[in-house]
Amino acid sequence: MSDYLYATPYRIKQNPDMYHFSSDTELLGRFLKLNSADRVLDAGTNNGALLCYAAMWNPASMAGIDLFPEVIALAEENLERNGIDAELKAVRLQDYMHEPFDVIICNPPYFTNPNEKLKKENHYLRAARHNDYLKPEELFSNSARLLEDGGRLNLIIPADSCRTFFSAAFENGFSLMRFCPVYTEKGGVLRRVLLEFIRNPSASLEVQLPVYLDQLHDPLARNDLLKNRYSSAE
Repeated sequence: MSDYLYATPYRIKQNPDMYHFSSDTELLGRFLKLNSADRVLDAGTNNGALLCYAAMWNPASMAGIDLFPEVIALAEENLERNGIDAELKAVRLQDYMHEPFDVIICNPPYFTNPNEKLKKENHYLRAARHNDYLKPEELFSNSARLLEDGGRLNLIIPADSCRTFFSAAFENGFSLMRFCPVYTEKGGVLRRVLLEFIRNPSASLEVQLPVYLDQLHDPLARNDLLKNRYSSAE
C-alpha cells in the first residue's frame, strides 16, 4: 500500500509507526528551486518524500540522512520503487561527514518542551517533532559546515519560531534570500513560513506571494508556490 505524493509522479509507502508526510512536506517540496548541478542533502529524510520532490529537478546528486536504520530502509525502498538514486545513511546531522553540498533541505523538529502527548509518542515521532535531537543552533552550524560558500538551506518552520531560527541563521553566517508565508486561509492565521537561506554571501530577498492552505490543491489559486515546475504534474 502506498500514498500518492501530491504534484509528483511518485507514490510513497508509509509505516504507520513512523512520521507520515504532511502538508508541511508538500509545501517544502514545492518551494524548492534546484539546478542541474546541485548536490542536495535531505537532513531528516524520513520516508524519502522530500528527495522525491528534489528529484523532479534532476540535480547532480542527492543524499539523505536520518537517525534510524529502519527509517533509512523505508526511504531506500521508496526511492528504489520510484527509480530515484540517492546516497542514504543512518546518522545524526551533527556527526555526518561528507563533501560539501550546494543545497540542504530540512523539515526540522521544533517542539522545545515535551508535553504529555509527546512523552507518549514513539521514538520515531519524537525525533521528528522534538528538537532535543536537533536544535536550531545545531541545524545551522552543521549546515554551515556541510555547505559550499553560496550554498542554500531550505526550511519550513512554524511562524512563531522565526525569532529562534533567524537568530541561529545569522549567527552562523546565513542570510535570508527567499521567504513565503503560509496562511490557513485569506484573512486567517499565519501558520508556517518557507525559508531559503544562503551561506555567507548576502543576496537580495525575494518575498513570494502568500500560500493559503485551503487553496493548496486548487489549480486556479494564484500564488508563486503553485507556479513552479510541479504544476505540470497536476
